[in-house]
Amino acid sequence: MALAAMPADAVVRPVAELLLADSDPVIQGACLDLLERIGASVSLADCRADDWFDRIAGQVDNFGAICSVLGTRFLAYSMMLGIQIRSLTTDPRSAANTTVEFESGDDQAQTLPVGEFRLRLAQALIQRRIERKPASLPLSPQAAAEMVGRDLILLAPLFGISLQRLVLADVAPRPARALLGFLSDSGFSFMELEEFERFLKQKVRRDVSGAMEEPLRLDLSAVHHARVAAEAGDVDAVVGLLENWPGLLVTLQRTPVLHQLDDRQIDLIAEGLRLLGDAFKTRGRRGWSEEIFRLGLQFVREGQAAGLLYQRLGVLLCEDGRFGEAIGLLRRAQGLGVEERQVSPHLGRAFLRREKLVAAAALLEGAWAQGVETAELLADLDEVRQRLAAASLTWNVPVPAASPAGRTGARSRDR
Repeated sequence: MALAAMPADAVVRPVAELLLADSDPVIQGACLDLLERIGASVSLADCRADDWFDRIAGQVDNFGAICSVLGTRFLAYSMMLGIQIRSLTTDPRSAANTTVEFESGDDQAQTLPVGEFRLRLAQALIQRRIERKPASLPLSPQAAAEMVGRDLILLAPLFGISLQRLVLADVAPRPARALLGFLSDSGFSFMELEEFERFLKQKVRRDVSGAMEEPLRLDLSAVHHARVAAEAGDVDAVVGLLENWPGLLVTLQRTPVLHQLDDRQIDLIAEGLRLLGDAFKTRGRRGWSEEIFRLGLQFVREGQAAGLLYQRLGVLLCEDGRFGEAIGLLRRAQGLGVEERQVSPHLGRAFLRREKLVAAAALLEGAWAQGVETAELLADLDEVRQRLAAASLTWNVPVPAASPAGRTGARSRDR
């Protein structure tokens, strides 16, 4: 192999890429042999912990009873996070009303509903980040274990995955990059270490989705966590928290439970669907986003919560060129008290595209006066001015200056 004659540092990247791209056992064996000889491949046999949870299980009082109420993996998550469960109080009429009393570090004892407790466990694991240092040759077993990180070593066996080998894909001074070889039900695979981390954390998210005690019981506390995730720009976390809501809510509409919801619960449902719709839009899933906003409007038709859903849906349709539909939705949002600056630029554009020039001029001018400064608004203002002039209508629509100081004050109208 010609690569064998190259300097070790130069060999790592191309051989690792070949290993990732080619699943042929002969090719993989040759690549691993070369990487092992230069110290870029290390067995994880000494650091993996395939039976760690089983070993601890024998030391936990009432282990089976706790697992049946809390869930086996959620008990493992609590151990990984250093959380001590003091007691479980069950409700024989509804398993979802079970409460968990626990301690975390030096904190005083807290009590949470089981759904909220599970959600917090999962979120704590998902949000923890593994700091990886640049690696150098030869890679030692200890350095390999540090690169993988304690969380992945403990999480993997909970999902029937056995860590086998770590392979360097880059060496210092570049940031740490490695491939992880592992055994699962699908056989032996290699995956980028960062991708493997996301892969496991997605499984943790699915645990939360699958742990609903009743198909019609929503954990409305998830809205708070989704709101925090959205503010941090973590779209994946928002989707992970709320992606099972649409199916549950469609079912909820067909039950008497719908009429038992109070205004606060309805508003939280509307906010959750708005956050989920925004997240899917960010991901480019515009059709899903539209359906989620429309679902939200089946639950709430009045008030600020409804107004924001009308606004989101109107903006989405406006961006998709469906201006006629967008106008009604945006005007409804306007009537429900959504801030003018969130509505006027889009409603003005929709009117402009529907040849309603005077209405478009008023809205676009108003948006500029309210401090909206976007390239789209400037272009629309320029277009409406030219089209009014071409139609022999004069309207002193200002051409906005480059800075707020250049904005025109009084505006006269003469039709």
